[in-house]
Amino acid sequence: MKKLSPRNLDHVVLPVPSLKVARERLSKLGFTVAPDARHKFGSENACVFFENGTFIEPLAVGHRETVEAAIDKGNPFLRRDMAYRFRNGDDGFTFLVFGDPDPKAERKNIKKAGWETGKLVTVRRPGVAVKVALGIDERSPDFACFLCERPSGPPSFPQEMTGHANGAIGITRVTLCEQLPEDFQYYLQTMSGQREIRSHSFGMEFTLPNAKISALNKAGLKQHYGVDASDDRGLKAVAFDIVVKDQKAVADHLAGQGIETRTIGQRLIVDPASGQGAMIAFIEG
Repeated sequence: MKKLSPRNLDHVVLPVPSLKVARERLSKLGFTVAPDARHKFGSENACVFFENGTFIEPLAVGHRETVEAAIDKGNPFLRRDMAYRFRNGDDGFTFLVFGDPDPKAERKNIKKAGWETGKLVTVRRPGVAVKVALGIDERSPDFACFLCERPSGPPSFPQEMTGHANGAIGITRVTLCEQLPEDFQYYLQTMSGQREIRSHSFGMEFTLPNAKISALNKAGLKQHYGVDASDDRGLKAVAFDIVVKDQKAVADHLAGQGIETRTIGQRLIVDPASGQGAMIAFIEG
């Protein structure tokens, strides 16, 4: 393994049936949702940006013919997204994204480490053009990590986009699940850039400069999130934690919106719904 340097968590990608559905759901959760934006290759998003430099990317198919043409030309990002939708439907949690100043160079290192990458992709929309490089462990058909071009550190977003009714500050943990998380240690080390791990009876934990990545077994997912995992093998992304200024205020807001919550330890959990394909846990901090 090449010398590693821990990368920042950049964002999470949630397939959604439409941006309208995602906007309605995320707004009810108390998030400020950015204007719709379409990629040149036909997908579109309406992101939720946070002051700690992380963000949520709900991803919809904006123009199917353009997406299919891009897949025919070898776009691995869209190929994975559409394959996920075919197997699981239009709601979910497919990609975990890390920031890196040079995804083009790191793509070569990902290949040397033994992972599939597909072609380098440039994500273009008005005013934006960033390179992304996938790292694909074929044992996990419904999940992958990729690197997103960032000069250094997490990005800064406009202040009007990072103020949220629920007081959210940012994503602080992403949780993956697998029967034997240690089978995916090398893959997660390669993609996160973090060699050091903390192993425990529930799985593994990686500490990044701005967040933590947990890979939990079935017992760990039950203990920390109160849900049962499937017996299927392969990493799956199941949840992310968001730090908020006042957890009780969040609970009151969600109750006012008619959204049910569960409390497990210090987590106030909202289960997945259409437009929100993962569990979201609110943590006070």
